Amino acid sequence: MKLAPESGNLFYQLWLPLLDFVNETYQVNPGLGRLAEADSMDPAEVKAVADVLWDNTAVLDEYLSSPAAMELPEKHRAIVAGWKRRVKGRFAVERHLKMGSILISLEDEQVYQVGGIKSSLEEMFPYVRTPFLIEAVLIPFEHVVITDGLIIRYPLMVGSNMAQSFKDLYMKAKKEKR
Repeated sequence: MKLAPESGNLFYQLWLPLLDFVNETYQVNPGLGRLAEADSMDPAEVKAVADVLWDNTAVLDEYLSSPAAMELPEKHRAIVAGWKRRVKGRFAVERHLKMGSILISLEDEQVYQVGGIKSSLEEMFPYVRTPFLIEAVLIPFEHVVITDGLIIRYPLMVGSNMAQSFKDLYMKAKKEKR
């Protein structure tokens, strides 16, 4: 699953100015330029800026009280404020479904159904057999959970016992409808 094109565009309209604010305020990479105006971006440079944000979500409050964010419609401000509920960590991508990929937190075994922004996780990793391990940030957006798009895949093979454990966790969550 991926966001509808207008929702994907809205995500970037909210996300890139926020990253510009973080980069300018915390001087993560002064030579980076304005991401909201960039034609292309180096994901590693963008991730360095995003990591500052996700490591301290109080930055979201700073941004929301800034003059630029004050001009946002209340609905958009609420979306950005919702990102304080982000989940940053390591996950097993257990399987792909039509409604999103199933991710299981390696820290607390929580199960998430996650969509992509412009591409689904299945499209982002087309030749990688599930389950596989990633580092990602999950954020609420509208009525779904997505990643911020800055995903690191660990080049590890998951053994059959661990794969079965992930499947069991997913099946248990599905049964409990959580």
